[in-house]
Formats: sequence, C-alpha cells, structure tokens
Amino acid sequence: MLVALACATLAAPAHAQGTPPVPPARAPSDTDSLAHAPPALGINGLLLRPQHLRYEMVTAVHDTAHVVGTRDVDLRSGSYGAYPAWIVSDVRGGRVPGADSVYFSTVDFRPLHWSSVLGDARLALEFTPDSIYGGTSGPTGNQNIALGNRGDLLASGTMVNLALELLPLTVGWQDSVSVLLVDLGTARIVPAVLTVDGEEDIAGPGGGRVHCRVVTLQAGTISARYWVSTVNPTVVRMRQELPDRPGEVFEQRLLSRN
Repeated sequence: MLVALACATLAAPAHAQGTPPVPPARAPSDTDSLAHAPPALGINGLLLRPQHLRYEMVTAVHDTAHVVGTRDVDLRSGSYGAYPAWIVSDVRGGRVPGADSVYFSTVDFRPLHWSSVLGDARLALEFTPDSIYGGTSGPTGNQNIALGNRGDLLASGTMVNLALELLPLTVGWQDSVSVLLVDLGTARIVPAVLTVDGEEDIAGPGGGRVHCRVVTLQAGTISARYWVSTVNPTVVRMRQELPDRPGEVFEQRLLSRN
C-alpha cells in the first residue's frame, strides 16, 4: 500500500526513477471554493510552525528489533493554486526508499494535493471540497482514482502526525475522522476514530524521558498507536502491527526536531 493511515510508512525518495502520474489541472473554481469551505476537523492550521523531524524506522519481532531506515519530514509554508498552503515533504531511506509531498490549506487543514513515489509505484491526487481525482501507476498497470471527498479527511500519514500536534488531546478524548487508503488496485475512504487512551513516559531523542499522551487511530481492522509529547506536542513514537506479518510490528522513533 502507498498509504494506510500512517501505515505504509515503508513508503515514499525524490530521487526515485520515473515520473508520477499527473492528474488534470485544478480548475480555478476548485481553488476559490476551498476558501469558503467550512472547516470540519476543527483544526487551525495557522498554529503550525515550520519544522524538521527525523525518525528512525524499526521492525521488531518479539524482542528482536532491526532499524530499516530513516524518515525526514519537513514542513514549510507556501501556496497552491494561489491559496495559502502548508507543504510537507516526507523522504524515507532504507529498504524501500520513497518520498511524499502533501499540500494542505493553511487555515482549515484540508488536503489540496498529494504525490508519492514508492519504488516503481507512483501516486498523484488532487483534492477539491467534494472530490478526489488522480491516479496511480506501477508494474501492474495504471489506475484512475475518482472519489467523493469528506471534510474530516486526513489524506496521508504525515497529515495524521501534524493533526496530533494541534488536536486537544486529553485522556478520554475521542473524535471521528476519515482516512484515505490507496494501493495499486483500490482506493477508498474509511471512517476512523482517534482515542486518547492514557499517558506514559517513554524514551525520547537523546535518551531523555518524555511525557506523552497515547493515542490510538482505529480504521476498520487497521490500528496504529501514537505517543504525542505533552510539551511542544510532537509524535515521539508510532507503533503498528503488520497485518500480513503476524507477530511483527513497525515503529517510528523520533531522533530530532528543529
């Protein structure tokens, strides 16, 4: 999968070979209508700040863990179709290098554009208030994507991480969202629930202890857990069981933030 929640985090490098599919150009009315669409997630994107996050990616079976790569996430301000936007790039190195680029609106945190490269697979999507369109390409062929959009959509793993920096996380808090699941054969929007299960102190960057709130994202049979620091909120760790590999889990651990 190119994405499943945060899940295909073994996804996405800008130096990969080939060119992603290019969806039709956005019509001017699409950009204009975004400015008037009411926020549905209740997230104020103006509270974000440019940042660079570096993670190590680890797979673990029982008590044995292996570092499989690194992940560098950069958030910067910009524009998309003359609409103010945050631009987040997500470059992964390791066994399956890849790169994502996501544009989302500065004010109401709505996705505008997403492109991704994972090995020989390519993805490019455009988002309007009511539609998602674009396509994927890969060794098995090309797939056109056309879906109805939702106002509470978190379109990629990087959007999930950034949303957790801004949401009012307290123990017992719960809210519904939607996530986009895409592979080379299917694309669908799945309802999901975010739940704050508790608090925990875990190892953070540099070996210190970090007090975190523990958040579960459940979308059907897919589940991921996030440890979000309570001071200067950041995803310090993400953990997910791999459904096609019983007993194996995938983790991301924060190495630095600046």
